[in-house]
Amino acid sequence: MRLPVFLGAGAVTTGMLLLGGLAATELNPVPVVTVDAMELDGASILSAPPPQVSPKPELVVRVSRPLRPGDWQLSMDGRRVALAAAPVATILRVALPGPLPMGSKHTVQLTAGAMHVRAGFEVVPPLGAEVSMRLYHLQVDGPASIAATIQFSRAVADRAQAQTHLRMTGHPTFTWRDARTVELVSTGFALSDHAAVTIDPGIQAADGTWSRQGQSAELTVPSTLTGVLPGRMVQMYYVNTDEGRASLLAHLRQIDVLSPGWYDANADGSITGYARRDVIDAAHAGAVAIIPLVVNKDVDPDVAHAILADPARRAALAANLVNEAKTYGYAGFQLDFEQIRWTDRDLLTALTQDCASAFHAAGLNLSIAVIPRLPGDAGASGTLLDYFRQWSGAYDFAALAKAADFLSFMTYDEHNGVTPPGAVSGTPWIRQALEFSLQGVPPEKATLGLPTYYHDWTGVGRLTSSSYDDAMILAQRYGATPAFDAVEEEMHFGYDVYGVHHELWIQSTDTLRRKLPLMYEYGLKGISVWRLGFEDPSFWNLIPPRR
Repeated sequence: MRLPVFLGAGAVTTGMLLLGGLAATELNPVPVVTVDAMELDGASILSAPPPQVSPKPELVVRVSRPLRPGDWQLSMDGRRVALAAAPVATILRVALPGPLPMGSKHTVQLTAGAMHVRAGFEVVPPLGAEVSMRLYHLQVDGPASIAATIQFSRAVADRAQAQTHLRMTGHPTFTWRDARTVELVSTGFALSDHAAVTIDPGIQAADGTWSRQGQSAELTVPSTLTGVLPGRMVQMYYVNTDEGRASLLAHLRQIDVLSPGWYDANADGSITGYARRDVIDAAHAGAVAIIPLVVNKDVDPDVAHAILADPARRAALAANLVNEAKTYGYAGFQLDFEQIRWTDRDLLTALTQDCASAFHAAGLNLSIAVIPRLPGDAGASGTLLDYFRQWSGAYDFAALAKAADFLSFMTYDEHNGVTPPGAVSGTPWIRQALEFSLQGVPPEKATLGLPTYYHDWTGVGRLTSSSYDDAMILAQRYGATPAFDAVEEEMHFGYDVYGVHHELWIQSTDTLRRKLPLMYEYGLKGISVWRLGFEDPSFWNLIPPRR
């Protein structure tokens, strides 16, 4: 656009002034100055609506013929803006006084030779973006993929123009969710490979502003996807059995946190426990942190409600747990309140907050075991709705994560005592449960639950469970051959005893190693394993020594 003398957006000139100027031109001809461009932060100030610019905007004016330094005059909001001396030129560049308050509106007035231009603008931040990266749908036996999400602070003007300023290592594909959000998935990464996303400046927003600074994010593929590297937590659950104790003593150096099931919470806020001094001493000697479980007694929803609904009982329970932790040198406690009614959801959060306050003041760790949810469960029918109301609906994951140090997600028992036979912890189900349940939860405050036991069905409601070794004994005794289900990534077999058919599903070391990539994919804190003594003996090959 080229504007002649006296014209401009919102120019303050009168007809009399214009006529006078023309008359003067006839008497004393002077070259006419025209404006080729007048921009703030790259947006034209001569067009409507007024541009939105950064708190420190730069004004650039291009005119049709060279002007001397004294020919330029600039004011903002009626105050003169000092201009640095410059040689004769056709371009004026000046940083306006700032930083200007967000949301403020201003007016600039420019005189260049005999030309006068007055225009307004509004201050907004430059176009920015938030970048997140994560491993994507990892497979044990294939190359890694990495996903990135770029969320712009405002809508972009042209997605194709924006995309030319986006780069990602590997072989990325772009999917725009809306005018502010683009998702990239890049393939072909090997273990330990490094990936980066780069956003170059110069992306135009729909409001006429631009991105002014480059941004980047980086991610490294782990050196293994099938082992729990040091730095990721290994939490092992424990009950007082001979095989559990033997496994603990054999693998102390591979365990970060031992969580024994030793304590019940009673309706009045008191606790009943049966701690084992030999286990405590062995764990402490091996530098293993002890964080016992405390369960609502008999997994009774009425016992839980009696505690949850009474602030005094919640406080009493917190105090009793702190005292017990100090007595035995525990690092903290994990709340394992189960079969809690969904209507007690806020009360369970309140208990967690109360305990966290008491624990943190005493230098102790407070975590909570949670049952994951599935999309649509709150509005479902049948067993899924019953499961929500009686089991999973009581956990406000985001609120619990704010209070607790971490959440142990019980991503197991997909099929259980009220379902037909099926995977105990199928990979597709785990992924679905994590995708939904981790919303609002920092991934570094969540663990992946892994089962080491089997479920053996003779019909809905008729279920027994035990260890990997016991499952292999049954298979051998009844001539069954365990088969690998490639979709669920779990082992199963059937057998008959006295005319009754059994269906058994079990995790092996191979199936568990196939689930470990989920820990890296979702950036989780580590694993929580139920339970010591049930595992395939070679499971420990997946866990390098921690110390």
